[in-house]
Amino acid sequence: MFHIKSLELVHWDYWQRIKNIPLDAKIITIAGQNGSGKTTLLDALRTLFGLDCSMGRTYKHYARHAGQQTSWLRAVVDNKAMGKQLSNRPFRSSGFFSEDEVTLFCQIQKNGGDWKRQYLMRPGNVQIEEVTEANDFLGVENYRKRLANAGLSPAMAKVLALEQGETDKLCEYAPRQLLDLVFQVFGDKEVLDAYDEAKRHQRDTEIELKRFEAELEGSKTNLEGLRLRVANYHQWEGLTKERRELQEEVLPTLEYHEAREKQASITRQLREARKPLMLADQQLSDKRAHVAAQAQAYTEAQQHETVLEQESTALQSRLSSINAKLKPLDSLLEQKARLQKLAADSGADIAAVSEQLEQKEAELARQKQGRDAVMSRIAQDKATVSALQGKTAMPEPDNVRAMRRALNDAKIGHAMLSDIVEVTDPKWQGAVEGVLGGYASVVLLDKSSDAAAAYRLAEKERYRHFIVPDLITAPSTKGDSLMSVVKFSDKAPGWLIEQLMRITRVDSVEEGARQSHIEEWITPEAYHKERRGGRSLFVEASRYRFGAAGKSQRMEAILKNLPSLEAQEDTFTLAISKLASEVSALKARLAGVDAAKELSARQEEFDEAARAAVPLKAERNEVGSRLGELQGLIKNATIARTRADTTWQNARFNLSESEAGLRLNHKRVIEQRSEHAKALLALRRQWRHMPYNWRRPARRQRLVAEYVNAHQTILRIHSLEASLSRSDWELDATVIDQYARLNEQLKNRASETEERRYQNNRAIEATTNARGAYMDRLRYTIKTYSKNIKELGELAGIEVHSDPVKLENDDLQLSQAGLHVRFKFDGKGIIGMNDGEASGGQQVMKSLVLLIGLLKSEDGSGGFVFIDEPFAHLDIRNIQLVGEFLKNTEAQYLMTTPLTHNTDVYDPSELTLITSKKKKDTQWAQPIFVLQRRTPDKAAA
Repeated sequence: MFHIKSLELVHWDYWQRIKNIPLDAKIITIAGQNGSGKTTLLDALRTLFGLDCSMGRTYKHYARHAGQQTSWLRAVVDNKAMGKQLSNRPFRSSGFFSEDEVTLFCQIQKNGGDWKRQYLMRPGNVQIEEVTEANDFLGVENYRKRLANAGLSPAMAKVLALEQGETDKLCEYAPRQLLDLVFQVFGDKEVLDAYDEAKRHQRDTEIELKRFEAELEGSKTNLEGLRLRVANYHQWEGLTKERRELQEEVLPTLEYHEAREKQASITRQLREARKPLMLADQQLSDKRAHVAAQAQAYTEAQQHETVLEQESTALQSRLSSINAKLKPLDSLLEQKARLQKLAADSGADIAAVSEQLEQKEAELARQKQGRDAVMSRIAQDKATVSALQGKTAMPEPDNVRAMRRALNDAKIGHAMLSDIVEVTDPKWQGAVEGVLGGYASVVLLDKSSDAAAAYRLAEKERYRHFIVPDLITAPSTKGDSLMSVVKFSDKAPGWLIEQLMRITRVDSVEEGARQSHIEEWITPEAYHKERRGGRSLFVEASRYRFGAAGKSQRMEAILKNLPSLEAQEDTFTLAISKLASEVSALKARLAGVDAAKELSARQEEFDEAARAAVPLKAERNEVGSRLGELQGLIKNATIARTRADTTWQNARFNLSESEAGLRLNHKRVIEQRSEHAKALLALRRQWRHMPYNWRRPARRQRLVAEYVNAHQTILRIHSLEASLSRSDWELDATVIDQYARLNEQLKNRASETEERRYQNNRAIEATTNARGAYMDRLRYTIKTYSKNIKELGELAGIEVHSDPVKLENDDLQLSQAGLHVRFKFDGKGIIGMNDGEASGGQQVMKSLVLLIGLLKSEDGSGGFVFIDEPFAHLDIRNIQLVGEFLKNTEAQYLMTTPLTHNTDVYDPSELTLITSKKKKDTQWAQPIFVLQRRTPDKAAA
């Protein structure tokens, strides 16, 4: 077993870096205040050797305290050969044969959100900086295996992992607990647990086998029920198969046979009826020749008529061409006549015509202006209707649109009074419109703080309506005031609300006049009386602006008035058209003065047109005469063609009558042949899918002999269907597979159950025999441990006796067995492990004997032991006794002790490590101070 020679910590708990802590001594004392890091130092060694930390802590707990990404633990241990053979070095299995030292590394690194540790071994004394780039790190399990090969056996690992305070309390264990600890450390506990697990498994198997046997009996009952279901299914299947054969094979074959026989009989009858038809065809041949001759005559008459019509069409085209050439010449001659007429009328009073033209033009301008005004009104009304229907925005005056735009650009929240008013009673809509009409464009500000900015904009835009910043919530009122029929959707000016509340609603002017005590009133027709007098505030319905009802009435009024406006537009249009015609005539009269001049200038042009028109008119007359002749010829040709057609149609009619008369007696025969042909075709299509073997005459005759006909077969099918309609038939075909599968399963399960029972019985016998044989190993373990503690007791001057443990191959006795150890101090009487008769020092000595006895091996003591505060609560004499005992053993001890005035606790120590608490104002704890006992050789030097 190896010893520890030095230790180095990097970012472990609150130590930044402590290099080369010497541990190359037999007894090492770690002293310090409570909380100064004594147990932390021991946990560093436990982590370095792959063990668990004490008191529920883990290596992650210490790595997090440092606040770094990586922590390192490094220890140098000896690798000296045990004896003269170099092959006996502790780390020989790791390949380290020549070096006397081996360096162990533990790297703790933050990986994502968690911490991970990995290990490394190097021969010699190697520093941390030399292995930072290494790539052969070991996992925890592989590292533990290498340490076990070096002497840090699982038994030692379990002892080293004992919690703080457990090492000096082993004597307080019950005999059963002590025996369990011994078996656990020496590796026997796992074997016993394995035997117990095997026996539990065998008992579970026995219970399972009994359940299998019970299920097997139930399955046999189910198997018999399935057998009966299978027999029922086979019977149903046989009847179903017979019905299917009758329906799908026998019945179609018999129906085919009967249909075939029927059609063969009809064929023979039709064959005899073909002879009279041949004679009828001969008689009709002569009449068909006569009809062909009449058709030829009709064709010739039709061709003659066509030739005449073509000549007429050509002449008409020629006539159209002549007229096209004459048209421009006639136009010039018409212009000559018009100019001659204007020249003749030019002698009228020009001044009178000019004055009349001026009056007509002025009247035309007035009519156009009136029509434009009506058209503008129609466009405005249509835009308003579109806005009221929600298709476009409501049209507003230019100054209101400009003010709205300025307020929006300045981001000043506002609303117009017309946006928040709603009239609750349509009867008083006109009255509200009359009173509030002048205030419709009053601007209501959302925030009174925007008043100054709004005033500046109104001044700039010269806005004539009020800008109101101070608004109040309108109260809900009832009674006769005008306010009771007005509802505001938002805050409104207080003065406006007061005005509405002062006005009283009356049904008529007479009623208002009678009530002299009312200072201010208004009628539904918007006649308003106040202190200054009375006046009408009537507003046309087409100008309403307040509330949904007002908008609705406004749209209705506009739509009602639109037809009259459009009629006015039509009237203006007719008047304008008439005036325009009169103006044009007057202008033409004024133009007659220049007509004589134009006539003289174009005289040659007009003469040439007259000369060119003479031959064209002569040709037109000639073509017209020929067209007149053709009309008579075409009429005669049409009469001849009509007569030929009539004669031909009569011949055809006579031929039809003859055919009908001659074949009347044979019509039924022909129809029968047609129906027979269709029947044969249908028969072939209907039965072509039938297999050829079914259609053979021999088979059809055999079926006829067996089943007589299709009717008898149908009766048999009905009988089978009646039998199959019963509800007690088994229809599930899977019952056959279920029966076969269940039968096979039962056979296999019965065989498997017998085999498993046989194997389980053998396993019970083998387990019992094996555990019985292992009793010798348990007795040897107890004997070895008893020998170890006896030898350790002799070193400490204590007589140690262990009672024989009765071990039998029985569950109850094994669970109750315990190791009773007795001690004899200073020649006094024998005392037990924890019977209350030992002093505190004797309790510690007993626990140390029991503890170190767990570490002794057959080749002697060795290794190292971590002991937390073994001298606590001991007097000077007991401290000396414990110290002498530790000196006489061969193990390396790392003990902790609090700072105390009793220096005897340091007497056995060759090396003392002193830890200090971390100060609050510093990040890292102070380094560990080292005190080394001066040996006689060093003192002499």
